[in-house]
Amino acid sequence: EEGCRVGGGEGALQLLDRPTEWCTGTSDMYLANDLMDGALSLFADTTDGADQLLEDLLPGVTRGFEPWADADKLPPERGQALPFMEEDRGKLDDLFRVHLPALISEELSIRPEEAYRESQHTVATRIADALGGSELLLMHAPTGTGKTMAYLLPALLWARRHDVRVGVATYTRALQEQAMDREVPRALTALARVGYLGGTRVSVLKGRENYLCFRSLKLTPPSNDDQPEQWLAWTGLGLFALADLDGDLDRFPRHAPVRLSSESRFRQAAASLVRGARARSGCCTHKDDRSTCAAELARSRAERSHLVLTNQSFALTRPEFLRHVVFDECEHLHDVAAGTWSHRLSIRSLRSLLERLHRPGGSRTGSPARAPLDRLSRQLVPGTPSHDELAGTLHAWGRTAHAIEGLERQARSFESWREGARRSIDERDEHLLFRRYLEDEDPGLELVRARLELSTGLGELETALGRLSDILDGLPLRGRARLRRTLDLARTDLTEVIDAVAAWIPTDGGRARLGRSLFHDLERDGRGELNLVAQVLLPGDVLGRNYYPDLETGIFLSAATKMRSGFDTAMAYLGLDRVEAGDPEGDATGEPVAGREVDRFSAPEVFDYSRVLVGAPRDVPAPSDKAAYLEWLTKFLLWLGERTRGRMLVLFTNLEDVRRVGEALRSPFRDRRIPLWYQGMEEAGKEELAERFRSRTDSVLLGVDTFWYGADFPGETLEYLILARLPYGVPDRYHQAQCAALGTGAQRERIYLPRALAKFRQGFGRLMRRKSDRGCVFILDRRITEARHRFFLKELPLEGPHQEGARLIRGDATMVLREALAHMGMLEDLKRRGLSEHFGEERSSTALPSLPEPEHIDISGDELPF
Repeated sequence: EEGCRVGGGEGALQLLDRPTEWCTGTSDMYLANDLMDGALSLFADTTDGADQLLEDLLPGVTRGFEPWADADKLPPERGQALPFMEEDRGKLDDLFRVHLPALISEELSIRPEEAYRESQHTVATRIADALGGSELLLMHAPTGTGKTMAYLLPALLWARRHDVRVGVATYTRALQEQAMDREVPRALTALARVGYLGGTRVSVLKGRENYLCFRSLKLTPPSNDDQPEQWLAWTGLGLFALADLDGDLDRFPRHAPVRLSSESRFRQAAASLVRGARARSGCCTHKDDRSTCAAELARSRAERSHLVLTNQSFALTRPEFLRHVVFDECEHLHDVAAGTWSHRLSIRSLRSLLERLHRPGGSRTGSPARAPLDRLSRQLVPGTPSHDELAGTLHAWGRTAHAIEGLERQARSFESWREGARRSIDERDEHLLFRRYLEDEDPGLELVRARLELSTGLGELETALGRLSDILDGLPLRGRARLRRTLDLARTDLTEVIDAVAAWIPTDGGRARLGRSLFHDLERDGRGELNLVAQVLLPGDVLGRNYYPDLETGIFLSAATKMRSGFDTAMAYLGLDRVEAGDPEGDATGEPVAGREVDRFSAPEVFDYSRVLVGAPRDVPAPSDKAAYLEWLTKFLLWLGERTRGRMLVLFTNLEDVRRVGEALRSPFRDRRIPLWYQGMEEAGKEELAERFRSRTDSVLLGVDTFWYGADFPGETLEYLILARLPYGVPDRYHQAQCAALGTGAQRERIYLPRALAKFRQGFGRLMRRKSDRGCVFILDRRITEARHRFFLKELPLEGPHQEGARLIRGDATMVLREALAHMGMLEDLKRRGLSEHFGEERSSTALPSLPEPEHIDISGDELPF
């Protein structure tokens, strides 16, 4: 840091040239085996500093693409029946009966017969049938099935046999990486044992902005007067670009490679650099640039792959790229479709976009202005055509900035009107107010005019930036390429913004014309920022009518597809009932669309849930009394964590609650030497939190949505799972609009309850990840055993008159905790440590009291309505 502070760019380049002098074990991912000390000194005589440092080097992604260069592109479909061949069915049976158990037994040092999973084998066979028959298949694969390998092996066999591309669409990037790093190598090894490896290609494909564009990185070197954190961040990103074979920015570490006085400044610098170096739509138009752009090469690999691991959003937006798709954790498709096909634009982000182009009054930091229009103002000569073009661009910028202010004024007027209007209407009709204001109220015309003025300003600015970018090509300006790149990126962002503004209030003849398929609104987010919203109203309908009919094969699987003892709930939530029913009103051409059968299949439970105890304390404060509830919850977690020495995952439904409880527990857990991680803490992002928690057996992790789904913490790392609240959604205006479109009861059955039940099931599934796991689940929401909410319990594998399962305990907190600690064999240990088993007491060495038997809960019978 001192070298950079004193030597500026020269000091940073010296640091970059000798990585072993500063690289630590936490920064090994910056380096490649062939990037050694002195590698950059070879170019010292031919470079002019940072601007030219990377000019003569090639990124690691070019080496990563070399094995793919001669492979043929594969089609997403063949336009004919592609059966799963009998020969391959025999191989599939051998893989699951013999070779996969052998591999797992070698890894885990167990007998092969212990590694065989009959349920996994059954699921794989059914998936093979669906692939060979071009089916739509909805499948329930309970936790522990091993579903990733169950779809990878048949998909690889089938795709390789027919040389066709198959997609696996997951909900999170973490699931893609887990499959690619752990499961795919095992699958390919198993395939090799049946003689079926040759030429089988697998790749990961993420959104463009997840990849590094080497051209962009070369155009963004720091200046000598930049802060040392900026230089260190650029140094790290440069090394990463040269080393990483995929250019996947998710793998770029955001922590500093050396000890710094300010880690936060480094993180801010790294985040800014990553934003500037991300690949974007149209970022590389020349062949040479495309050959070093990680996004372009990732797409080229995917085109040549038999199996592509991607995200659900990509599968929905590029249906022509993937016609045979396995949707893992398919319950998310509803919300992914809503996000993918909707528009949400914050005024804050719009202002930020303008500030990246021009900052009237100069830089806030006092350093030389870095906004491109400001830099050009200093370099272009007044009176020249280029300066006139700049003046026109600045005029368009000013018009857009003025239009934003006008829109904000009209938005505040609407919000004031809405606040008054809502007092005289039923809460369920509040979603109608935006539409009524635009269509029935004179002030609504002013809001429409403000929207049109903003669209005009944005369009003029985008056009002006295009002309200015073109004229730069003929000028001998310092940093010309970097300036043009910045302008081109801004134009791309402006194009997206223009579309979002137009979708927010569609117009015809200067008046608003809102359709019925979108929900239009003005909202404030958690920070009070204004958002323009145009959201798909019924995502399931859009999926069922516009997306599923064009799939050749669609396999939808999850541990949460069988809800309320059947598949009807998931069918409705995902819109699969729509494709099954067909569309008599017809498609865009007016032709009726015939229904398409959706097959259902349920695999049996795998785990012995008698190893799990479920506790439901009845003395928890009501969730409506948030202050009392969070105070009680904090005491509960501290009491339990001290006795279990961590091993706890706590799942919340609200990030602000996580922060409040995390801050309250931070000091007492530190005093007890129990590591605590919580989502939203400054020290780590959510990916790092998962790794830190997974690497220990004595820590506590608090999280929200990310950790309800897909998080895998097997063994002693997680033995105590706390579900802080029942995961109901918060009814808002969007919810009300759906109720108006479907009817309140239908919306509850098709959207509200399926989302809540699936999340509850997935959250519960975080505990048992292996057959040897055991533990306790605490549901700290006293509504769980009330009749009108008891249907949540029916989703759990609880013991009953004719089945084994998890034992459910209901009583006060002391009783529930004592039973849980007894279940885990902890009571004698508490005696030795002098800790009380009474919740609310700090320490006691008294003998265990005699407690009444736990209260039994009857969860049979019909559910009561909300």
